[in-house]
Amino acid sequence: MPARFVLKAFWFLVAKDLIGEFRARRAWPAMLLLGLLLVVLVEMQIELPTEHKHSVTCGLLWLDVFFAGTLALERSLVSEREEGCWRTLFLYPISPALVFFAKMAMNFVALVILELVLIPAFVVFANVNLLANPLMLGLVAVLGNLGFVSVGVTVTALTNHSSQKAGLLALILLPLLSPVLVAAAEATRLAVIGECNEQWWSWVQLLAVFCVLFTTLGFVLFPSAVEE
Repeated sequence: MPARFVLKAFWFLVAKDLIGEFRARRAWPAMLLLGLLLVVLVEMQIELPTEHKHSVTCGLLWLDVFFAGTLALERSLVSEREEGCWRTLFLYPISPALVFFAKMAMNFVALVILELVLIPAFVVFANVNLLANPLMLGLVAVLGNLGFVSVGVTVTALTNHSSQKAGLLALILLPLLSPVLVAAAEATRLAVIGECNEQWWSWVQLLAVFCVLFTTLGFVLFPSAVEE
């Protein structure tokens, strides 16, 4: 298959999902509302000494991303299943792997938008300067998001047949994503306090390993997961 056709099909799939979300507004408004609500509730209820705020706030940021981002993941494949689009979609000369990467890209965009809202919210409500080192934070966010969406898209496809998929999705995702959340939280904490040292690079390398591992597993498992 020519590379030009593959690239064109990939952008078509991503654009289809983005346009559908902007028109229907099925997941992203709820995702943003839940994320902001969690920020406000957590910061209103937790009183922490200044020296402990960095570590706790960075962990809360990624937990917030997880719970709010799960809403976008849940809806990213359910429309094809509910409307019977999978069979028609795979009649086109495209591979399921291409659909997997398109779904990853769609959810990656959703997480970026979510983080663009949550990070300033945490800065305001928690009084922690998460943007002290934006380049370091940006690298952590990119790797954390890739780890999140690679696992999330695969698990969403696997649980999409279940009638209890909403609860089952979060139940399966949390243990699988725990290493990513811990590594991202620690790398974010070190980025906030400006420690671009060997420890920070170790966490970043761990995130990169998880990204490669989970993306490879998703590439292999996704075609079987979406079979009718």
